[in-house]
Amino acid sequence: MMTTVYTRGMDQSALGRDTELLQRTPVLAACRDGPVGRSTIAERADCSRTTAYRATTDLEQRGLLEQGDGGYRLTGLGVTALDRIERFRAELDGARHLESVLEHIDAPELRANVHLFADATVAVASPQNPNAPIEPWLEHFESFDRCRTLVVAGCPRAVTRQGVEHARNGVDFESICTPLALEADQNASEEAFETIATAESPSLYTNPDLPFTMGIIDEWVIIGGFDDETALPTVSVTTDDPDAREWADELYRRCRAEAVPLDGTSGPPTGPKREQRKGQ
Repeated sequence: MMTTVYTRGMDQSALGRDTELLQRTPVLAACRDGPVGRSTIAERADCSRTTAYRATTDLEQRGLLEQGDGGYRLTGLGVTALDRIERFRAELDGARHLESVLEHIDAPELRANVHLFADATVAVASPQNPNAPIEPWLEHFESFDRCRTLVVAGCPRAVTRQGVEHARNGVDFESICTPLALEADQNASEEAFETIATAESPSLYTNPDLPFTMGIIDEWVIIGGFDDETALPTVSVTTDDPDAREWADELYRRCRAEAVPLDGTSGPPTGPKREQRKGQ
């Protein structure tokens, strides 16, 4: 009996050619500011002239390079392909770098933007240093010009203490919390919760649909991950990358648009509260 195997959506020869294209990305990149000759391409791509000859010939046949006076340059398709390949590699590098973070934060919003954190600092809790994930929070939350946070889980006690000190000193900051986070903070310390919630300076809001815990403190973006069972901080990622900051600003604006002010006198709200605080 003969068995016929059908494959759908996969052309093995095309797959091989795509693999070759990825391998020849340095040659495409070498032509970014073209036109350039093959000797320059070989130097920029760190390959032999023979490899540069084969690669440019293949890429020209694919329509990604074109030859003119002075050498090779990218076509419109070549520019697009190079942008997509470099974005893919950045995303892959970001995903590898954030592996420990992604284990604790299952959020499409973060997975789609891991390339923004390829050079970020990742801190993971360990038996030797269980407080490693909150150290960036303590460092940047201690003193700032502007601070906005999304809080999904309850705040660690050390961070809460800083919040209480800020509230007592009239330091303004803005925080959007899930109802569960508010309840956890109130259960952890009724006094600390009331001090922050009833103070004039902090602006507090609630939103049940926050993607993860995040802080935008001056130019810094901090994202925190927590253990599902204990709610203890397990990992944090910190960056001052401008693109990451822009993305975080937009995410915060979306969460802020769906948030409602918190009634600081009665603990976690049981329903929407529409009145504005502090003239907002």
